[in-house]
Amino acid sequence: MSFATIQDQAVAVRLLRRIVERQRVPAGLLLWGPAGVGKRLAAYEFVKALNCASPTDGACGDCLPCRKTDHGNHPDVKLIAPTDKSREIKTAEIDEVNELASLRPFEAAQRAFIFEDADRMNVTAQNHFLKTLEEPPGPSVFLLITGYPRQLLPTIRSRCQPIRFGALRPATVATILKRDRDVPDDQVEAIARLAEGQVSRAFDLVDTDKRGVVLELVDRLRAGESPMRVADLFKHHLDELKKALENDMVQPDPRDASEIGKEDRARQAENDAARVQAAFKRSVDDYLYLFQTWYRDELVLAAGGGVDRVWNKDRLSTLQEPAADDTSGRIRAIEQARTYLERYVNEDRVFRHLFVQLGSSATEV
Repeated sequence: MSFATIQDQAVAVRLLRRIVERQRVPAGLLLWGPAGVGKRLAAYEFVKALNCASPTDGACGDCLPCRKTDHGNHPDVKLIAPTDKSREIKTAEIDEVNELASLRPFEAAQRAFIFEDADRMNVTAQNHFLKTLEEPPGPSVFLLITGYPRQLLPTIRSRCQPIRFGALRPATVATILKRDRDVPDDQVEAIARLAEGQVSRAFDLVDTDKRGVVLELVDRLRAGESPMRVADLFKHHLDELKKALENDMVQPDPRDASEIGKEDRARQAENDAARVQAAFKRSVDDYLYLFQTWYRDELVLAAGGGVDRVWNKDRLSTLQEPAADDTSGRIRAIEQARTYLERYVNEDRVFRHLFVQLGSSATEV
């Protein structure tokens, strides 16, 4: 692999190439932009290019340093990511980074620290990190990956060279889908548009039944089925989803029960519950997004927009059938549901209220 594998990010790749070629590496690089567009891949390709034994257009991908980085066992490349219930990068992790940065690299010319979701560093951790970023005690480069750069302290941002990543073109997402997933031809364009330039979202739409669930519920509402019944079906699906997440993400501790302290068990249970809840929340957000894109397409057609502006093109025949009035009101209802969930309003109440609105006549929305 090399920089050539990073798609639709010509400006970002050109900047990274120039840094490698000139060997004028800043202490901090801020790679920012939407999720799933290649920031993490670019960070690793950059680090590989710096350490590569035979660089050509970046990393060769075959030498020992490249293979170690690809396999996650290069001693001078460290990934820092959010952990535990708070989903934060905490001071203790930054203290470890600061200590490692003060030591000589084992093999490479300089150490590389890749911060995934760097915006999740809490304020105390950022302040602990600032001194090291300003004056690295050893040969180190810090790559901060984020979709929310303004969550970082201005003093952190000002000491990093920013490199912006944009959304991928739908055609690029479609090409990647055809290459990496077995997707029916009539669905590729729809999924590529719904992904909004994010490959991670496109893969999720293919690998899960989220879109199928949303389309089924929309069909039921359009057919006049009771909104309360549809809400119950959706809630049952969410309950099953949470059980599946718990089964997949919570693994039994292999140690004997007598070897695990009470506090350790409680902490592990808390961390497991937090990871499950975070994954569940992301899934709920995905469902609301898919409902929103459906009513967005209805609104486009109702306003006289061409079919080329429709995202759910594989369901065009359904979208062209007469729909309920005040589609914009339904979109507002989805936004309102998202706000209620962020404020921890009871999920059952939120979804019952939402589906009543989605299934109501224009005068009732």
